[in-house]
Amino acid sequence: MTMELAEWVDRIFGQASPSDYEALVRRAAICGPDEATLRRLIEVFENPATALKPYSDAVLNQALWDLSSEAFPAVRDLAVAWALRNRFIRSVETLFREFFAARCAPTLGHLSEGCTALNSTCYMWWDFDCWQAAPGPLTRDPCASAMLACMRSILAIDHIACKESALHGLGHWHPAQGSAVESIIDEFLKNERGLPEPLREYAINARRGYVL
Repeated sequence: MTMELAEWVDRIFGQASPSDYEALVRRAAICGPDEATLRRLIEVFENPATALKPYSDAVLNQALWDLSSEAFPAVRDLAVAWALRNRFIRSVETLFREFFAARCAPTLGHLSEGCTALNSTCYMWWDFDCWQAAPGPLTRDPCASAMLACMRSILAIDHIACKESALHGLGHWHPAQGSAVESIIDEFLKNERGLPEPLREYAINARRGYVL
């Protein structure tokens, strides 16, 4: 990382404190839902094992929740170039593969099993408002298509918490994109062998839009 990016990362991810209002205000000033923030987040999410290594699970958990409202909405901003927004969406799969899969416990959030501080963010990731599904033809909504492709890729990660997160997101997308969701989950159930029964049941429920 460049010195400038390293300083930004430390201010965003290393100083998360929900009780420090002044710190949150200072952070918001350098972390708006804009192109500059997306570019920085892409660099972090494309190399999360290194960029986020210095920080504790608890601090990162808080920072990611805050970013979901402070910065991630830029992914829906049509004023930001689609190529950049698309790269950001694709970087999320790397974040799951190289960060959540490495630092989350292999447990299921919907069963409230024991977990690390990051498991809640992993499980609830697709509940963030910026990822909400919009009805309509996917051919006219590249953002929705890219998000579905991202969830499909995350389903292939060999980590139960990551798979559950993607199924959770797909379940919420079912009311708006039922056919696409059912196709992805059908493919998942066909190709996966040896799934734990609770996760298989969760996938079947997600296919019908029944998720918490």
